[in-house]
Amino acid sequence: MTTGIIISALVVLCLIAVRTYVKKLSHGCCGAGGDKEKKVAKTVDLAEYKYRYSVKIGGMTCKNCAARIENAFNRQEGIFARVNFKSGTAEVSAKEPLSEFVIRQTVVGLGYSVEEIIQNEL
Repeated sequence: MTTGIIISALVVLCLIAVRTYVKKLSHGCCGAGGDKEKKVAKTVDLAEYKYRYSVKIGGMTCKNCAARIENAFNRQEGIFARVNFKSGTAEVSAKEPLSEFVIRQTVVGLGYSVEEIIQNEL
């Protein structure tokens, strides 16, 4: 009787572990899910984007993380971004000046941290 209960508990734990692993495989390590494909801003002529920012981002672990952040910026009107998860940076271009708050809100709202923001001169 006791052996049967122990075996049943182990089977349930194994099923939960397999289910969690399958979910991780299908959604990426960060659970990014549907944002795997990069979305490109309507206009990508960088000459139109007069303001540039380099953003050091903490917490990115894979390409899916970078795609999530890049998509979040590119969904916003007048902003175009390229994110590199290996270097942990985002190059954000904007048609109008951006406040640090907007940049931080975009990144932190996805669960990552902003370590540094540098406004690049043109």
